[in-house]
Amino acid sequence: MITRRFLLGAAGATGVALVGGCAREPEIDRSLEPPASPGDSGAITFQIWDKAQEPAMQQIIDAFHEQYPDIDVTMSSAAFASYFERLRIQATGDDLPDVFWINGPNFELYASYGMLQDLSGLEGFDPANYPENLTELYTYQGSPYAIPKDFDTIALWYNRDLLHRAGVDEPTGSWSWEEYRDASETVTRALGGEQIWGNPGGVANQAYIYPLIMQAGGFVLDEGKEGKEGKAVSGYDSPGAIEAFSFLDGMIRDGIAPDVRYTAENVPSDLFNSGRAALLQSGNWEAAQLQDSPVREHLGVAPLIHGSEEANVIHGIGYAMSARSRNKPAASAFLAFLGSEEAHRIQAEAGAANPAFVGTNDAYIEAIPEFSLDVFVEAAETARPYPASQNTSAWLQLEELLFPKILSGDGELEKNAVDLAMRMNGVLADES
Repeated sequence: MITRRFLLGAAGATGVALVGGCAREPEIDRSLEPPASPGDSGAITFQIWDKAQEPAMQQIIDAFHEQYPDIDVTMSSAAFASYFERLRIQATGDDLPDVFWINGPNFELYASYGMLQDLSGLEGFDPANYPENLTELYTYQGSPYAIPKDFDTIALWYNRDLLHRAGVDEPTGSWSWEEYRDASETVTRALGGEQIWGNPGGVANQAYIYPLIMQAGGFVLDEGKEGKEGKAVSGYDSPGAIEAFSFLDGMIRDGIAPDVRYTAENVPSDLFNSGRAALLQSGNWEAAQLQDSPVREHLGVAPLIHGSEEANVIHGIGYAMSARSRNKPAASAFLAFLGSEEAHRIQAEAGAANPAFVGTNDAYIEAIPEFSLDVFVEAAETARPYPASQNTSAWLQLEELLFPKILSGDGELEKNAVDLAMRMNGVLADES
């Protein structure tokens, strides 16, 4: 049985202590104040997790200062691996940054505990400026609590040189599962002696497993719309999930893709980046790394493969404000600027990320013209939101533990998938 104590420990113990802390300080106004005027002064903190994006974020801060010269913005960053642990400590100590990055897996936890500012009345923020499936990700109980910063979807990266050497035509559209498997097998059989794989396998959830489950008609998380008694339920024991796992397991068993023990030591994206895999199902975040790849001149990208259904997953960073910010007018002004078309164009032109503001993607595509990044933009129109609940972090840990077991080749794939669903349902029941 997964207890409430485990829920808070695994996802970050922001709960009772924070709620109690808020109750002891009624002078903190949770309402959204009007944004500062250009002549106003103030000082706010801004926290991110990607040092590679610091230059672009600084450009945005500089552009903000041109309009608000007397509002000081202090930016800090942490490695992604430690970012949310740091955020939890800050939340517990009532010391959240005024404005900060949030992601889908952690969003609902902070929103449900009242840590994030409701942005329904934020002047200058219009949810219609961003993909609907992305604003949905950052909506809680009907209200927006974060502004989409960027988005990523999934496509099929390929190495045309390896495909041609194996006698495989490069994809010109969306391959079926069977075409993907056949191409992978042909490359592995032809070039395996050089330690080259058709596809590098792995257990990446958003990039690999989630889309396949959805393409087979399954689901990862039912948020209660059709679940038992209105409760959220796991879909890892659904027929679609079993079909997707079986498809991946079949390639491993037949020696077409590496097994999970191999990919634990050899990261799939690294295999592709070094020219040791011909295909990689992954997101537009790979573009930055692949610009420096030794096989860069051979790389291309095509639409994601499809099963009985076409399905993709959209995710992206959100800009959030602390509900207990001590300088809400300045924070509101900065947050509204971060969500503006101007700020999104700045990050796009810097090649930092695929901007979420509708109509600004061309600048990002043109920033890295050698890759056909438009396939990721087109995929956003029909992609499904990243599966998330209040305690996503807890069941992500279960995925990390049990995905390798499901694809271990021990002959108990379905039993292990059912075990994952049962454990995940324990976490989801505790949320309720």
